[in-house]
Amino acid sequence: MLSNQEQAEMAEHLRSTTVVPTELPEDLVACLDAVDHEEMLVPTRIGLTRTIMVKPRDTSGALPLFINFHGGGFVRGYQERDTIFCAMLASKLGCVVIDVDYRLSPEYPFPTALHEAHDVVQFAFSNAGELGIDPARIAIGGHSAGGNLTAAVCLMIKEEGGAMPCLQILDYPFLDAVTDSFVKIGDDETFFTPERLDGFNILHVPKLADRRNPLMSPVLAKPEMLEGLPSALIIIAAKDILRHEAECYARMLVEAGVEVRLRKFLQSDHGFIIANLAEYRQAHALILKALKEAFGLR
Repeated sequence: MLSNQEQAEMAEHLRSTTVVPTELPEDLVACLDAVDHEEMLVPTRIGLTRTIMVKPRDTSGALPLFINFHGGGFVRGYQERDTIFCAMLASKLGCVVIDVDYRLSPEYPFPTALHEAHDVVQFAFSNAGELGIDPARIAIGGHSAGGNLTAAVCLMIKEEGGAMPCLQILDYPFLDAVTDSFVKIGDDETFFTPERLDGFNILHVPKLADRRNPLMSPVLAKPEMLEGLPSALIIIAAKDILRHEAECYARMLVEAGVEVRLRKFLQSDHGFIIANLAEYRQAHALILKALKEAFGLR
């Protein structure tokens, strides 16, 4: 176990450095001008969780909702690019988007962020009328660590019998906290180093036993835990070291009878969707199409 000081120093290093450069195309930034967005504090078992609610303008009636969980290894925080992505979805789909600014490790290790994510989803179902949301059209999704939260929230809901989203979207998700990072990387060229991946793991899941919890490592879920989960769109970057665990989880879902659409982008690496790199336009189109179908939109 690292000391508190060592954890703080590691977290500062991970937060102050990046291996995925972000581009902000003008047309995506312009989506912010087509929506309204405001902070909303949601009561969860952890306390008040900060979210950003993004709404399209000039709409009426109960709207569909997408709940977004950002990436960052559970250590790096919410960024403007997350709101821009959500504004793109809201403006093009005419749906509400709730972007969850969950608490970070090491200050709040596993399962804090998961509990916040789960409770925000259940809050949306329970307060759909007040929020102007159609509870039959609530989808969730996330990038990297956010993909982990998406999968784990669905597993939690299945276990307790709560209201289930109509779709789960996992973008290059982190789904295996057990396999050694050096094994994952192998000889592949990638943005990541084993040390960086291990750093996220050490800070977020310091207890080794927790890493084997299916809510932390969904690839360890038993088949019966997966039965009846929402349809899934799983997006993989072919150059990403997390591609193998995403492919594994997709197979597990299919074998459990869950409808899965799996798409691998051959020219892309980790983080390309939210950082607007390589084949991000095609990925955005795929996400929009999946949400249109899930929401029953034309």
